[in-house]
Amino acid sequence: MFEHLYKWKVSLLQVDKMNVDKVNVNITGSSPKIPGKSKYNIDQTSFKSNIPQVVIENEINRLNRPVLRGINKLRNNIGEFQDICINAFGTGILAPIFIKNNPISKTDEDTRTYSAWRQPLSAGLAIVTQGLITIPVVNLINNMANNGALPISCNKTPFKDEKYIAKLIKQLNPDLNKAQIDAKVLEYQKEQTKNLLNNLKKENTVYYNTPDNPEPIKIDKEKFKDLLNRTVDDMIKQEKDELNRCDNVKLQKRFKRSEFYRTHNAEAARLLDEMEQDVSSTENISEIKNKFKSRYKKLKSQKANQHLLDMLTETRDRSFAGKAEMLEKIKKMRSHVKKYEHFATREDVLATVQESLRIRKEEHNVALSFLENVKNAIAENKTISEIEDMFLAKSKEPRKAGIEFRLSDKIFSEEVASKLKALTKSHIEGVKRIATLTAALMVLPVSCSLLNWIYPRFMDAVFPKLSSKKHNNEAKELVDKATQNSGVKS
Repeated sequence: MFEHLYKWKVSLLQVDKMNVDKVNVNITGSSPKIPGKSKYNIDQTSFKSNIPQVVIENEINRLNRPVLRGINKLRNNIGEFQDICINAFGTGILAPIFIKNNPISKTDEDTRTYSAWRQPLSAGLAIVTQGLITIPVVNLINNMANNGALPISCNKTPFKDEKYIAKLIKQLNPDLNKAQIDAKVLEYQKEQTKNLLNNLKKENTVYYNTPDNPEPIKIDKEKFKDLLNRTVDDMIKQEKDELNRCDNVKLQKRFKRSEFYRTHNAEAARLLDEMEQDVSSTENISEIKNKFKSRYKKLKSQKANQHLLDMLTETRDRSFAGKAEMLEKIKKMRSHVKKYEHFATREDVLATVQESLRIRKEEHNVALSFLENVKNAIAENKTISEIEDMFLAKSKEPRKAGIEFRLSDKIFSEEVASKLKALTKSHIEGVKRIATLTAALMVLPVSCSLLNWIYPRFMDAVFPKLSSKKHNNEAKELVDKATQNSGVKS
C-alpha cells in the first residue's frame, strides 16, 4: 500500500509542477489561466454574480454569534484526524474515571487506578501513531482530488480548493505576501467558476483534467444526465419543504409578527425609522453593523419585545449584500407595518395572513409543476441552455393577480454547478474514510505493541508505589495458583 501511495505522490508532484508552470499569475494582476482549459474557455457568461459562493458563506458566517461560528468551524473542518482526537478524548479522559470508580469491580482502588492510567497512554499513542499516517493520507487524497488523479466522481479540477490554489500560486511566486496570495486565489476562483458555468451553458458538459490525458475530458453523458436530475430533485424537495412549512410553521410565525405590527404599530414604525437612519448615515458597512449591534443591546437591556429584536437581526443579516439590500428589507417591513396599521381585530389579521399564504402555496405548486416539466426536458436530452430558456419563458408568462414565479431568479447552470460540487465532496469524503480506516488498521498492531512496552515502564517511573503493588499482587496470584495446583496433584 505504501509503495502505491508513494508512486501516486511522485505523480502528483510532477503534475503539480506542470500546473504551476501553466498558472499565469503575477503581481501585475493578470488573470489566472485554468490549466488545460484554454481550448474551452469562453469569455462571456451570464451568471449574476462574480462572488464565489464560498465568499458569501464566509461573510454570512462572520455575522453569526461566536458559538454558531465555532459550530460551523467544527462542522466544516471535522475529519478523520479530528475523529481520532475525539475518540482519544473519550478514551483518555472519560474512560479512566469510570474504571477507577467502578462500583461493581472486585479489585482494590490501587489496582483500578493502575488500570485507569492505561487509557490516557493508549489515547496519546492513538493520536501519535494514527495521526502520523492519517494526516498524510488525507493530504494525499486532497491533492489527488484537486490534481485529477482520482476517478471523475472525485475529480475537483473544475473547482479546485482554496488551499490547493494558494499552494500553486505560492510555488510560482514565493515572494508574494498573504494578502497578495489571497487576492490571486479569489481571482483564480472567479475564473474557474466562470469556466465551469460557461462549459455547462455553452458545451452542455463538464471538463476535467487528469494526469494521464494532456487534454481535458468530458463527463460521461449518463452521469451528466443524472447530475441534472439530481439538481432538479433537490429543487423539488426544497419547494415541497417550503410548501409544508406554509401550514406548519409560516402561518403561526407570520400571524404573530403581523399581530405585533397591529398592536405595536407606532413602536415598530419608530424602530424602522431609526434603522433606516443608521443605514443611510454612512457608507461603511462595519459601522452600520456596529450601530445595529448597539441598538440591539439597548433594546434587550430594556426588555423590548422579541419582534423588535428580530427586526434588527433580520436586517443586519443582509449587510453582507450591502446597504441597498438592507434598505430593501426595511422598506418591505415598513410596508407590512403600514398594511396592518388600521386593522381592528386579530381575526382580520389572521384572515389576511391566511390569504397571503394561500397565494404563496399556489406559487409553490406552480414551481413544482414547472420543475416536473424540467425533468421531462432532461429526459428528452434538452441542454442546460435550453432549460434556462424555459426558466426565462416561464418568468415572462402572464400571471394571476398576486401570483409570482418563484424560480425566476434561479439560474439552472449555477444550481447544477452547486450540486456537482456537493456530490464530488461527498464521494471524496467516502474515499477518505475508507483510506484512513485501512491505514489505521495497518498501524494498530504497532500501537498495541508500543502500548504494551511503554505502559509498565511508564508506571514504574511515574507511579512506583502503584506499580510495586500491582507487581506484588500479580506475584501473589501466581503463588496461590501454584499452591492450588500442587494440592491437586497430591
